[in-house]
Amino acid sequence: MITSTATLTGREYLRVSKDKSGDERSPEEQHDENMIATGEAGIVLLDEPYRDVGSASRHATKARKNFDRLIDDLKNDTFGADVLVLWESSRGSRRTGEWITLIELCEERGIKIFVSTHERLYDPAHGRDRKSLIDDASDSEYESWKIRERVMRSMNANVAAGKPHGRIPFGYMREYAQQRNARGKSAMRPVGQKPDPAVAVHAIELFQRIKAGDPFLEIERDWAARGIVGRNGAQLKAQNLRAMAMKVLYIGERVHHGMTTQGDWPVIADFEGSPMTPDEFVALFHEVQVILADPKRQTTRPGGTKHAYSRTIKCAVCGSGVGVSYRAKNERPEYVCRDHGCVKIDKEETDKIVTAEIVAYLARPEVYHAVVPEDGGAELAQVRSQLTVKRAQLEAFEDEDPETPAEVRLIARKIEKLEAETTALEQRETALTPRPSPLAALFNFGPDVEKRWEATPIARKRQIAALLLTPDVLGEVRITKAAERGSVTDRIKWATVA
Repeated sequence: MITSTATLTGREYLRVSKDKSGDERSPEEQHDENMIATGEAGIVLLDEPYRDVGSASRHATKARKNFDRLIDDLKNDTFGADVLVLWESSRGSRRTGEWITLIELCEERGIKIFVSTHERLYDPAHGRDRKSLIDDASDSEYESWKIRERVMRSMNANVAAGKPHGRIPFGYMREYAQQRNARGKSAMRPVGQKPDPAVAVHAIELFQRIKAGDPFLEIERDWAARGIVGRNGAQLKAQNLRAMAMKVLYIGERVHHGMTTQGDWPVIADFEGSPMTPDEFVALFHEVQVILADPKRQTTRPGGTKHAYSRTIKCAVCGSGVGVSYRAKNERPEYVCRDHGCVKIDKEETDKIVTAEIVAYLARPEVYHAVVPEDGGAELAQVRSQLTVKRAQLEAFEDEDPETPAEVRLIARKIEKLEAETTALEQRETALTPRPSPLAALFNFGPDVEKRWEATPIARKRQIAALLLTPDVLGEVRITKAAERGSVTDRIKWATVA
């Protein structure tokens, strides 16, 4: 029991980490316990506590704004109380240097520190009290380091074992089991993850729509209208969707410190009722990576995309892209140099000429064979079957528990050999897996190319035009100045690589 000797005023600093596990107390719980302890000590709490949510360890990256405000108030003599009240000393800081700064500021201004869990009022100007406070900070910093080391070991172990770690990816669900940790404490821990059919179909849809040429903004709007949201209930923005589409976790792999390794979870399409097989999705995933990596890919805002060739067609005078202009309501639209107005040309006639060249190009058999690779066929199926066997053998040998040094060496040699064979097969699988060009993903090749082109959405036509109307393919379309008797055809120049 604390003996009250004087009436003092106190201001609290309440901090809670994001991780509310173990003995963590919420700010409200800390305040309630502070009220009881300070009441017994004769300290009257003022109504304006400092509050923060976040780690106070030396490894934390997020700033604690109210801790900084507390320091400023102490420096500027605007703290306004006799005592700084903490639930426990680690609430202040787990960084020894930061904690000493706080102690010294309190000492200089005659402010005492009350720690509720200690039921004790410390005077920073008193040598023994000062030593106790500094020892607490050192102990807290060491405990923070131990926690970080445990987390890093756990994460590295998960990576080595191919187990999931971190946030649950969109489209998956975690599997949990009761396990004991090194200290014998039992808790529910993640042991694996698998596709969540209700959400996985949307993840698959994302890749299908990217292959079909749908812009991310169009998908964002459609998903928002359909109520498809992320795990936290927030709307999935275009940038979120793009980042999602590049994650190798959807094909059962993970990236750690720049290295890609095999995970122990299935491909996102591996569930009953999936719209495609896992192998089909893996092929689709790689097709999408080709599309996303193409520097010529354009993601134009839906609704603003009205013309297939504007900006792709260039002014021959200044090199600027052309835009569409309607001089009067009933007049035919024109392409006009956007930056300087150097040239003007009839849009409809120009479109007919450019479209005819593009359609003729897309109708060539050699183009189809060049951009649509043949399936890996029987050899690819055989390689994947061999991979399944090799991976199973490798897993079996890794689970062996050798009893003698000779057995250890034998198993190590077998594992080394299997790993080399598996790597070779994976490289062959990559070589055999179809990798269509972006053009194949954007255009629906087949008979009657002209009708297929007419049915292609404008946004996709813009992407195809950006791919084809270049000097190394059909040529960059440039519009020259009008001559006295020059036709539209005469004014269109196709600039190609010399």
